[in-house]
Amino acid sequence: MNRLKHIQMKSIFTGLFLFIAIGVNAQEEIHFNNSWSEAKEKAIHSKKLIFIDCYTSWCAPCKWMEKNVFIQPAVARYYNDNFVNLKVDMEKGEGIAMRKQYNVQSFPTYLFVNVNGDIVHRTASRMEAEAFLAEAKRAVDPKRNTAALKDKYDKGNRDLTFLLDYYLATERADRSTASQIGEEIIAKVTAQELNSELGWKIIKSLARNETDKLGAHFMANESAYSKWGSQDEREQLKDRLITSTTYGYIYSKDEQAFVKKLAYFKKSDNLDRRKQGIMLEAEFYLQTDRADDYVKLTNAALKNELKNDADKLSFLARRSSGGKSRDVTALPAVQQQAYLMAKRAVELEPEEYSVQSTFALVCLGLKKKPEALAAAKKSRSLADAETSKIQKLAQELLDKVEAL
Repeated sequence: MNRLKHIQMKSIFTGLFLFIAIGVNAQEEIHFNNSWSEAKEKAIHSKKLIFIDCYTSWCAPCKWMEKNVFIQPAVARYYNDNFVNLKVDMEKGEGIAMRKQYNVQSFPTYLFVNVNGDIVHRTASRMEAEAFLAEAKRAVDPKRNTAALKDKYDKGNRDLTFLLDYYLATERADRSTASQIGEEIIAKVTAQELNSELGWKIIKSLARNETDKLGAHFMANESAYSKWGSQDEREQLKDRLITSTTYGYIYSKDEQAFVKKLAYFKKSDNLDRRKQGIMLEAEFYLQTDRADDYVKLTNAALKNELKNDADKLSFLARRSSGGKSRDVTALPAVQQQAYLMAKRAVELEPEEYSVQSTFALVCLGLKKKPEALAAAKKSRSLADAETSKIQKLAQELLDKVEAL
């Protein structure tokens, strides 16, 4: 009898522990108010800023932020402690007027406003938890939020450190202002200033290719930046600059310059770099209508570097099956390769919406109705976990396949 009571008590305590644990976890998320009036009233009493998550029902990055960032304990605690939070659909109710009032053009956009509705800080886009938290800390800093930085700029502050801070504060949500500030920084910074920690930060943020002022300086003095940037950071920057330069040669169809630059990727011991080389070379062959070379390249990639990379195979398949920017329907061999790559991608990632929809699209173009229909139905089913916009696209694709 005592043993039975012991078991019963143990079950009760276990259930109570699980209940408490679930309750604690449930609290680890940003708590949002229901309306502007409610948020404003709370902000007046608490003397906090109001954080507004400007979203739409079809915005995939918005959904991603909800699932991956808003629920992070450190993020939730900071936003709940320091702001009155408000989530507003910009296409419904009070969101329609708010979208016009604050000129919200992209989603998600994040506004930090005072009780009068004046913007104190503004940012946007999908970002990792660390960056999202940094934006919140910037918003509450009266010296570093976008309103304070704009005021300093308007009063004539042109110190390089200040300008870079202003650029970084505006690059996500105000591209026009960020572009203006970026141009000022590039014009103002000297070679001597580039050879410093500040110079490294400027180059990392604003260099675009190997031949612009910042990129050229970095490429000529790469080893000097080991003082401030890790090897991974420097390698990533170098890859980005060379990739940008290489794309320039692709679209100008400068084969000699392209081949020379491509060697950087093809001869590398780094697998990701070789994969990037394949993507660049494939694009070059598409741009120059060289179907035989494209087939040879992608056949080799299917057996080697890309054999287990569903994302890149699916991207190449969609790119080479025809699209808005380029008509490749006159290259049957390329379309066949798109089929082989898309099929392999589905084998690797059968539960990925984008992979299934690409395979359906490729099969539709080749009039392979049974395979297209199976993939289209699967992608439509997977789209239920995505946004309404993706669901609509998936349904439109399914309708086209059924009409084949």
